[in-house]
This record gives sequence, structure tokens and C-alpha cells, in this order.
Amino acid sequence: AGFLGAVDERIKLMQRRRDALARYKAGLMQRLFDQSLRFTRDDGTAFPDWEEKRLGEIATIVGGGTPETAEDSYWGGDIPWFTPTEIKSKYLQSSARMLTSDGLKSSSAKLLPIGTLLLSTRANVGDVGIARQECTTNQGFQSLIMKGKHFNEFWYQWILHNKKKFVRWAAGSTFLEINKTEVGKIKAETPHPEEQRKIADALSALDDKIAAVSDQVKHMQTFKKGLLQQMFV
Repeated sequence: AGFLGAVDERIKLMQRRRDALARYKAGLMQRLFDQSLRFTRDDGTAFPDWEEKRLGEIATIVGGGTPETAEDSYWGGDIPWFTPTEIKSKYLQSSARMLTSDGLKSSSAKLLPIGTLLLSTRANVGDVGIARQECTTNQGFQSLIMKGKHFNEFWYQWILHNKKKFVRWAAGSTFLEINKTEVGKIKAETPHPEEQRKIADALSALDDKIAAVSDQVKHMQTFKKGLLQQMFV
């Protein structure tokens, strides 16, 4: 009992550390995005003032589609096809269902390049992930392909910080939804690309720490479960 209690205490300590890191990140995001905290260039000089832009100026916005579900030749290929319920992590690699090239051609789904922000705009409005390989989505998305030097990791963090705003912008009597036109109209204070990268690097470093502690918690929970099974067989 004493040993198991020590394991439980270790798990609690790691959970508290994870939660503290998450709170710290939330506070840092608030200061960065309201510009009360600014980065400087490597030589110490200031970056230009942030400019107000619309998301339609910052990114190409692409909707999704669904092939005929009863047509077997459209499914079971090697093209990931995401639904909103699958957006549960920062980086997205594989999906539950995969399209064939015929399935892609038969629908309004578009092949999205690596680095695209998959933004859920139906039901789970505001969930977002970064595509790690070429992929497609169903019609529950308005995905963002960044233009020019805009940095996708920065805009991933910006969407996370503004998720509640996306929900407020959404409308629909049956379920929340925000369409392509409305997504494109959304205004955002936009920093210089180099400052975007510095902000994203800082926040991503915290993401990595939070993920590492979360993995430690899962490992300890699995260790405890295995220990209990061995002790009480």
C-alpha cells in the first residue's frame, strides 16, 4: 500500500506540473497575442507594428467533401480523409478512413499540401491540427493553406487562442457552423513573419514540454496498472 501510494503521489506531482505548464502557456499566449509582450529581432531592434488583416488575405481557404460512401472503389486507398472528431492532436498523420484517387476525383474534397491547417468549422468549431502529409477532409472543414511567408505554426497557435471567437462567429439552428466566406472575413492582428516564427517557437517549446510530461503521466499510470495486475493475479 505504501509503495502504491508513492506511485500515486508521483502521478499527482506530474499531473500538477503538466497543469502548471498549461496555465503558464495560456498566460504567455494572452500576453503575446495582446502584444503586451513583444519579441525583437536578433540584433535587438523592434519588429514593425502588427497589421490588421483578414484570414482570406493570409491563407487560401479550402473546403472538403465526401465521396459516395457505398462505392467501395472510393475507399481503402492511401489518401488520408479527416473528419472533425479526429482533430485531437497538433500534428495529423493518418485518418480512420482513407480515400483512393478515384474517391478523391469523385468528390469536392481537395488534396491539401503538407503543413495545411485543418480547421474544423462544423460541430466541433475551432479544432485545428497541422497536416503532416498530403490529405483531404470532409465538408466539416475550412482548411488554411498559408500564403507567402506566413508561418503555419504561428497561425495554429493563434487559432487555439481564438477558438471561442470562432464558436461565436459560427451560426446555425441545427448545429454550429462557419462557412468559407465568414472564415475569410475574420480579422487578425498580424505580426511580421520573423516575429510569427519567434512566437511560434516559444509556444511550440512549451507544447513539447507539456506533451513530454503527459507521456510520463501515461507511462506511470500504465506501470501502476501492470503492477496491480501482477500483484493480485
